[in-house]
Amino acid sequence: MKPMLAACLCALLLLSIMSTAQEAAKTKSTDAAPNSMKGAYSMLAQKLNIDGKDSILSVQQFKIYTNRHFMYAHNLPGDSLGAFGIGTYRVQNGKVIESPFYTSNGPTQDTFELAINKTAEGYSQVINFPPDSLGRKYILTEDYRNASRNVSTPLDGAWKMIRVTFHPQNGNPVVVNDIIQYKVYQSGNVIWANSYLDSATQRRATAFGFGSFKMNGANQAVETIAQSTYRTALEGQSITLQLKFDGKNRYQQTIVGPNGSKQIEEYERLQ
Repeated sequence: MKPMLAACLCALLLLSIMSTAQEAAKTKSTDAAPNSMKGAYSMLAQKLNIDGKDSILSVQQFKIYTNRHFMYAHNLPGDSLGAFGIGTYRVQNGKVIESPFYTSNGPTQDTFELAINKTAEGYSQVINFPPDSLGRKYILTEDYRNASRNVSTPLDGAWKMIRVTFHPQNGNPVVVNDIIQYKVYQSGNVIWANSYLDSATQRRATAFGFGSFKMNGANQAVETIAQSTYRTALEGQSITLQLKFDGKNRYQQTIVGPNGSKQIEEYERLQ
């Protein structure tokens, strides 16, 4: 997406995570030591404990894990922009170690240890943050519902956009150079998110979209957006992508607008 049409796909990462955390899971535990997190998950609720005092926050967040990468996205409360993060993860001693490398705030080198408890409906995660400068202790609990579908496609995985070109109906193509965009497909679901230069404020802004997708043959996909920063233009809408694959690790998607304009995005698989 694109920032000028429908860019296709934290505050501090801590704030982003805080705004998406969930109330502790009430479903029966089925596996407290996962060996894989692969799948798509919708956050149900959040609980943030600060020095023993609980606060409940309500934010709609979606999260996808591939074999190696994870990505999450959600709206910022009271704001038209979004928060997102992408990185790598590994399972170690029954815990998930996440290492985000890019968030809404830009590049990062943080590492977070998540205590995971699988449930009948999905999973819950707990993060114990180091004390802040005032000595306050933060414990974040999030509960997720499994939204995965048992499908496999050539798009499955994590991707970075390496080029985007806008072809107006009448006029010359325009290459947009100021967008950093990532996209993850897995288990019939998709997240895209980007950081771009807002021409009005001359500051970096963020956009995202997430939802389900399906393949129509080998060269077409349809994404149905459940939530996005482009609420009016995208939420509840189905977007058709014309696909062109260059091996397994590169692909191009074309979105044709109602007036005949085209958005062409080129992606490279994250390794």
